Amino acid sequence: MALLEINNLTKRFGGLVANDSVSAEVNEGEIVGLIGPNGAGKTTLFNCISGFYRPDGGSVVFEGKDITRFSADRICREGMARTFQIVKIFKDMTILENVMIGAFCRTASPERARQEALKTLEFVGLAEKRDIPGGSLTIAEKKRLELARVLATQPKLLMLDEAMAGLNPMETHEAVELLREINAQGITLIVVEHVMEAIMTISDRIVVLDYGRKIAEDVPQNIAVNEEVIKAYLGERYYARNK
Repeated sequence: MALLEINNLTKRFGGLVANDSVSAEVNEGEIVGLIGPNGAGKTTLFNCISGFYRPDGGSVVFEGKDITRFSADRICREGMARTFQIVKIFKDMTILENVMIGAFCRTASPERARQEALKTLEFVGLAEKRDIPGGSLTIAEKKRLELARVLATQPKLLMLDEAMAGLNPMETHEAVELLREINAQGITLIVVEHVMEAIMTISDRIVVLDYGRKIAEDVPQNIAVNEEVIKAYLGERYYARNK
């Protein structure tokens, strides 16, 4: 049984079909990439899976349980967490307080939440800055802070929406290594990303959306030479380089 099953998921906004009968599975321990052009429906799919939108059709099954109608907070308690395309942190709260909010998903004890937050900040490399406001961080650090907050919820499945957008090459490399470390701890990942060098390197499988439909699903090597994917997204230059 797959950890996550997406079955014919459909989401409409008026006459626009943002997700058109999308089906996919994610197995425990995998890193699955989700790619496609802007407007392909990637973030909408994330929102439907994580309870921020209610699908108009289809179902989402997590660990064998139908969670299609669950609220976002309940889905988080079930063990699924996500980051956002635009980083969402509490700018006036300290870094430690930001992460403690995530830790309160699993405990009502401030001391336990603090210890979990400190451990998580150490893991992502922000422990030394724990007492400064979140708004004072660089974009790369803010992304790590948001990642730390969702890790503090102790997820089984982590969904990352463009975690490497806006990063320089060194920061991107560090982000990839951090995601590998997270996965090595037994956390399954779904990663939406436009940085092809990163997503092709880190993913076990890649799902491709275009105009709300799934047009391909395969290992990265095959996705890189899939003509339909190239036409929709990657471009001839990427195809020629990977022939």
